[in-house]
Amino acid sequence: MLHDAARLIKSEFERRARGHRLSLMQWRTLGALNLTDGLSQVALAAKVEASQMTMSDIIDRLESEGLVRRESDPADKRAKLVWITQAARPVVEEMRSIATEVYAAALAGIAPEDLDGLTNSLQQIVTNLETDDTEQKEDVA
Repeated sequence: MLHDAARLIKSEFERRARGHRLSLMQWRTLGALNLTDGLSQVALAAKVEASQMTMSDIIDRLESEGLVRRESDPADKRAKLVWITQAARPVVEEMRSIATEVYAAALAGIAPEDLDGLTNSLQQIVTNLETDDTEQKEDVA
């Protein structure tokens, strides 16, 4: 059911965002940069769960639209840092508005106490699996 709910939320967001000519991954990339600007392409790919090749393509498209810019990393000349541009700020605000509408529609009819319980349960699932993932990485090392 978690998968179904996430899939439907994603589909609804994509449907509402379609008129803005950006894919969900492009929206997620801008959102990540809005929170933490100046990320390396590798870190950005990890943050939005995309391959490095996919991230390169996404950044190419966003850069051609004037929404991001790349610069050499002063600490590593081989790496590129990605920065959000001022032109992207209104796009990010629109993205937030669409996300707010989608979440409001998804959560309509859920009592506040039930929503609190759902939120706590989902956080516990994340905590449980993040812990397991960390332990598995340590076991491999």
